[in-house]
Parts: sequence; structure tokens; C-alpha cells
Amino acid sequence: MELYAIVAYDTPSDSRRAKLARLLKGFGERRQFSVFECRLRREHWALLKARIENLVDKDEDVLAVYFLPPEAVGRTYRIGHEAVKRLDEPEFI
Repeated sequence: MELYAIVAYDTPSDSRRAKLARLLKGFGERRQFSVFECRLRREHWALLKARIENLVDKDEDVLAVYFLPPEAVGRTYRIGHEAVKRLDEPEFI
């Protein structure tokens, strides 16, 4: 079973922001500067969650993961940058 997730974050630290972006690029696709779409197997989610928890400063940062039902992904409307791939072609680590 796959989990569909939107991950959004904000941090005042340039270093953590760069590390979060690198981490999330390995699990999904960037949609905006601090927003990623991910399609994850449960084992990927467990790994990603552990890495996020080690990276995020709970006193300074905010990170949210929104899980979507699979049918919601098929009803997603996108407009803009043509280089953005559809979610059915994710890049996983």
C-alpha cells in the first residue's frame, strides 16, 4: 500500500532548509520551494519520518505532512511549469 503525502516546512535556518530539501527530493518531487509531493510505501514513510525527526528543530521549525487518499491525487489540478512531472513518475531513493 502506498501513502500519498504533501510535505510542507518552514525553518529560519538556511542549513536545515537545504538539508530538508535534499532529504525530501529523495522521497518525492518538489512543487514549491518548501512543498513536496511524495508517494511512499510504508517502509519509505518510516525511514523519512525518522530522518525528519532527527533534522527538524522542534523549537524553531514547522513541518507538516498531509496524507491524501489515492483518489485525491488523480483529481489534483496543476497548472504551470511544464518540467514538473506527474505524480505517477516519482523519483525514489
